[in-house]
Amino acid sequence: MRHPKVIRCVIMAALMGSGAGATVAFAQSGPVYQGQSAYQMPAATTQGFYDKHRNEQIAAWSLRQINASLPLIRDPWVNQVIAQMSAQMNATVRTVPLYHTVVIADNNINAFAVPGGLIGINAGTVMAAQAVDEMASVIAHEIAHISQRHYEHRLNNNKRLLALQLGGLLAAIAASAAGGGDAVLAVMASSQTASAENAAKFSREHEREADRVGMQILAQSGFDARAMPRFFGRMQRQLNLNQSKNAFIPSFVQSHPFTAERLSESTARAQAYAKPNQAVLQSQAVLFDQLYWRIKYLTEQTTHAELLANAKHSDGAKLSLAMNLSDQGRHQEALHVFDAIQLDRYDPIMCLTQAYVYSQARQYDDALAALAPCQRIYPERRDLRLALAEVYIDQDQPVPALGLLGNLTKDGSFDIQAWQISFRAYEQMANQATDPAAKAMAQIHALRTRSQVELWQAQYDRALQSLAQAEQVARSSNHHALLTMLNHDKNSVLAARDFKP
Repeated sequence: MRHPKVIRCVIMAALMGSGAGATVAFAQSGPVYQGQSAYQMPAATTQGFYDKHRNEQIAAWSLRQINASLPLIRDPWVNQVIAQMSAQMNATVRTVPLYHTVVIADNNINAFAVPGGLIGINAGTVMAAQAVDEMASVIAHEIAHISQRHYEHRLNNNKRLLALQLGGLLAAIAASAAGGGDAVLAVMASSQTASAENAAKFSREHEREADRVGMQILAQSGFDARAMPRFFGRMQRQLNLNQSKNAFIPSFVQSHPFTAERLSESTARAQAYAKPNQAVLQSQAVLFDQLYWRIKYLTEQTTHAELLANAKHSDGAKLSLAMNLSDQGRHQEALHVFDAIQLDRYDPIMCLTQAYVYSQARQYDDALAALAPCQRIYPERRDLRLALAEVYIDQDQPVPALGLLGNLTKDGSFDIQAWQISFRAYEQMANQATDPAAKAMAQIHALRTRSQVELWQAQYDRALQSLAQAEQVARSSNHHALLTMLNHDKNSVLAARDFKP
């Protein structure tokens, strides 16, 4: 099992805009608390087949650009938690699932969503929150924007607005490649300002509706509705402080301008909702503790000394300390810290952390023993499938690894990590094969899975080259039955390459 990497790039998070366009997100998994609704939630607006298909294309295009150019946290557990949070929120108001969620390794407070249901959040937003319901309040607000199709109302204006936002992403990527840093910030700021100016006529109405609908989403998903005005109010106070010092203004605040009137209305409205019970609050606190310290560790925003100090009262800090010690080769100390954690041994984060420590020590049998029972309990969890598949590959067992990855690499899958691990498994299978036909079959699939990685990193020419090589192997080895599949993949790459948002 490999280190849960932070993919390092120089580009900062883009796709910013007003609440009427690009949006912001956060949520939390856990029991649903059905409080009394003080307000009737507006029905989500419907969209035609063409609009739905077009929005999905925009989401896919955006994801490819993000994979290629933004610094992402690829840790499967963090991604699993954020995805579950987002899905739980989304299900309260929309019948269409979200497209995908990504976690950006950026310390600024920000997040976004684009048509089609792609959501991205910055690590800095997690660090700025003081509880999981504050994170949830952000995604509730932004899912409200999506469900009410605020970026699609006033069609002509919003086409221009969307073009500005997506154009801002492209321009920021280009600025990063050309020189990075200040140029990226300048491009993002100008794009964001233009978007805000174009949306000014109707953003206030949409922001208020997103506050109202978002708060109901928040409460129906088991969170404290008071978290929304609490978090937004703290951001507003920070804005006022930064303005007085001519300091940096968080992108989230820039793209979602607060007013005293909005905050007052939100605070009053929140009082109409019941608070979650104490058991729910405790469960949420445990999850937030784990998420907070794991992200701090993954983004290198903490030190060994800080983890050691906080491990005295935080299981989340203990888990990250165990990984930190293992990174230093201090595996026995890491296991000693792990053994002191007071959590269910079959909690996924416990299984994943213990397996990580064993894998770092190259004790793959022990890593397998830590993960396998947990994966049997939670067979649907992506993070456990990926981790267990990597352990099987470390043990030179590609077949069971591929068995775990099958559901994650179906036709059309954008799960770049699953494709990457599958590529390693097929390469290993090809190296192990002694029968020429079996070796050729494994090589074809290795090249095909590599093409999928390249596709979702927007490396279209490389993807086409990999598929051409796979086709050549298929023809020379008489695996003609695979040519239809490869041709289908080729057409998909060409369509993705030629798509213009």
